[in-house]
Amino acid sequence: MAFIEFEQTPNPDALRVQTGQVFTTGAALDFDRSSAAAPPLAADLLAIGGIERVMIGRDFVSVIRAGPTVPWDLLRPDIALVLMEHADAAAIQGPSRPDTHLGEVERHIEEVLDRYVRHLLAKDGGEATLIRFDAGDGTAWVRMGGACGGCPSGITTLKRTIEQTIMHWVPEVKRVHAEGTAPGSGEDPKARFRRWVQEKWGKSGR
Repeated sequence: MAFIEFEQTPNPDALRVQTGQVFTTGAALDFDRSSAAAPPLAADLLAIGGIERVMIGRDFVSVIRAGPTVPWDLLRPDIALVLMEHADAAAIQGPSRPDTHLGEVERHIEEVLDRYVRHLLAKDGGEATLIRFDAGDGTAWVRMGGACGGCPSGITTLKRTIEQTIMHWVPEVKRVHAEGTAPGSGEDPKARFRRWVQEKWGKSGR
């Protein structure tokens, strides 16, 4: 392992971590404390007190804490230790993007997510997964994962980036809604967003 780099994300309760290692060869994997049969890397990260969720991406890991009362300064050393212990582990054989059981519209949505959306979300430690498409009303249901799950700006990303991109390329989609949003720390989302803006730029965010 050449390095361990912690990166802040738009979600103040999530860090994106890079080590120069490939963690999974398939789609990103999301785990929380209720996940059954989590791989050793995810299980060891979730065993750290204060860590609520973990997403394993191709070449990064997103770690989501319980809330702002859990200082990152206390978590970083334990996270680094776990990653060092798994430095020589083989990449997880993650699932491929679903395609064999998808209809034409769903496959088109997946293509749009892969080409235009997922690489942008990955830069912030996030992921977007198509759950289903309701042809009756043109609604695509998307689950926001990793740092995007529970992020104060997650709904803005969903509506301004994901929804507009999908609707542009897939005319059958009339709207995009979030499904299975990960629970946050219990703090009001607007208050969390204002706090993130204040921490990042020193402004009130009002």
